[in-house]
Amino acid sequence: MDVLIEPLEGAQRKFRVVFSDEDVRSKVEREIRSAIKTLKVPGYRVGHVPASYVRSRAPFLASIHESVTEDLRQSAIDALVNEESGTVVFLDPEPFSVTGENEKSGITVSGMLECFSLPPDFVHEGISLSPESAPTATREEIEKEIESLSKQAGTQFKQDLPEDSPIEEGDLVSFSFSFTHPDTGLPYENRQTINVGDPSHPEALTRSLIGRKIGETFSERLPFNIPGRKKGDRSRVETLEAQIRIESLKRIEPATREELFKALTSGQGGTDEGTLEDLVEKRILERKVSEVLTRKLEELVLEILSRNSIAVPERRIALEIERMVSSGLAANEIDREQVRRDTLWWFILDDISRKMEIQPDMGRVESEYLALVRRSGNPEKDESRRREYVEQAFLSARRRLTEEIVLKKSTFSGWDEFFGQEGLLQKLGWKFFGVRPEPHDPSEHAHHDHEGHAHDHGHGHHH
Repeated sequence: MDVLIEPLEGAQRKFRVVFSDEDVRSKVEREIRSAIKTLKVPGYRVGHVPASYVRSRAPFLASIHESVTEDLRQSAIDALVNEESGTVVFLDPEPFSVTGENEKSGITVSGMLECFSLPPDFVHEGISLSPESAPTATREEIEKEIESLSKQAGTQFKQDLPEDSPIEEGDLVSFSFSFTHPDTGLPYENRQTINVGDPSHPEALTRSLIGRKIGETFSERLPFNIPGRKKGDRSRVETLEAQIRIESLKRIEPATREELFKALTSGQGGTDEGTLEDLVEKRILERKVSEVLTRKLEELVLEILSRNSIAVPERRIALEIERMVSSGLAANEIDREQVRRDTLWWFILDDISRKMEIQPDMGRVESEYLALVRRSGNPEKDESRRREYVEQAFLSARRRLTEEIVLKKSTFSGWDEFFGQEGLLQKLGWKFFGVRPEPHDPSEHAHHDHEGHAHDHGHGHHH
């Protein structure tokens, strides 16, 4: 077997993998020997059918050649991955089929591939970013947060709520909605009850409901989950014009400050929780720090991409977009430039993590695994799917740890206020942010739980 790779423009390569007649013939003969072991033919004992019989029967031989075709395709892919110095991120062999003639003349597998590799002068450490001041929480913000959390912690509904009360965040609202189904063109109607402001619901829905009253009808463009056309097809999200009617409204009786304090400290153990105001201030600071880190990371990505010359694997990026569309996302709602940046960033992180030999601890991997389960459902007894989840969780955890390490190696005015020994991350207890675990450490759980890299391409740091 000979492997020839010809560089083209950018990340593209043209390849040829040449299998000699002996390569093809030996694989065919091996497949025949394997088939004979279980082949049942009248007049012959199992395992003693002559190879000439298999070769004389066109259906048998066609099946053998089909197996050899798949074997050669995989052998070509393996050879190309091993031969290419960078990471093969896209590989597209041209179709081919083995025949009896190839046992005499050999066969050549041709096609295109894309390879990703960082240039020798790639810069990712010491990147200068814009200044950043450490966030604070004002007394007004703390009281507003306590009010919001009290609603969330409440367990009883108000009994004397006026019928014309406008909807507020935290209310339990039931509404009916209707829209034209995009696949059938027929009216679709349903009813739903939600807690207004629940982050699991679209923000656009929350905005459209705030201030409305029972009996009010209005139109709004909102994202809806559209089931697949056939059983087994994936659902997709589409933004559609909908008619909405508010059917009922229930308002939670806020928890008392004592009840809220108990709810916030439940399960934490220890006796040094401080006051309710202290706990709420920490929550606010955690949220604000997460927002800052997300902003700095986005800035870092743009800086690294702009100052380094990287061969872009355009066909692989196009494939990512195709996968997003096939999973149910509407093509006109995909930010293609964002997909392009994120895909490049993933490959950069993978390359850096391999060179730095970064391995995430089990706490991070478990966190990513659980996030994947929340997004895509529990694999339960599907062992193949479960292994896929574990692989994805490890990859995502390694990428997140790598980007944290890269971010900590950046520079900006105010850096010490976040990452220094007396910085906010230390005070908030984020001890493992950007810290590589010891090689054989059984590993404590990380103090922050990132949502997995879904195709919304967010970089949120949730704690």
